[in-house]
Amino acid sequence: METDGGGWTVIQRRQDGSVNFDRSWSEYKDGFGDLHTEYWLGNAHIHDLSSQGDYTLRIDLEDWSSLHKHALYQSFSIEDEATQFRLHVSGFSGTVEDSFSWYHDKQGFSTPDTGNVCAEISHAGWWYNQCFYANLNGVYYKGGRYSPKVKNPLGPDGIVWFTWKDSDYYSLRRVSMMIRPRTFRPHLSP
Repeated sequence: METDGGGWTVIQRRQDGSVNFDRSWSEYKDGFGDLHTEYWLGNAHIHDLSSQGDYTLRIDLEDWSSLHKHALYQSFSIEDEATQFRLHVSGFSGTVEDSFSWYHDKQGFSTPDTGNVCAEISHAGWWYNQCFYANLNGVYYKGGRYSPKVKNPLGPDGIVWFTWKDSDYYSLRRVSMMIRPRTFRPHLSP
């Protein structure tokens, strides 16, 4: 609540690999995890919140050498389940290059059980395009750089922000996604 003046609702957090994000459509719809560690708020809840007005999205990222960066999007919302919780995200600024809005905007959400090959390969739910440049719900790999665990890999599946290392095979240590009304004004302490 103190980040950039506060007022945020955290909709996603990854920090230690304690929660499996390889989940079904219904689990991503309703939400899962532990509010004290890792969780996904739930697409239905994110839709309910983001449809109440104009919202800003902030994504905080941390790598395995404790370097912190963020991405800020002036406009964020997702549609309802009838449109597969289609993503609307734009207005990027931040301390990291954008790996999200330019490629994932206007994509429907998919999960491994919906028949989307990118979701199956990535073992996660996300707004996949022809897979991803950002995959914040991917497999938690300790240490950062990882390589596929199988002999004939189908593709990367970590917690990826491609422009961080210009690689699909670097998995971040911590990420969080949070939203707040665009009109929010921080209360400055006296």
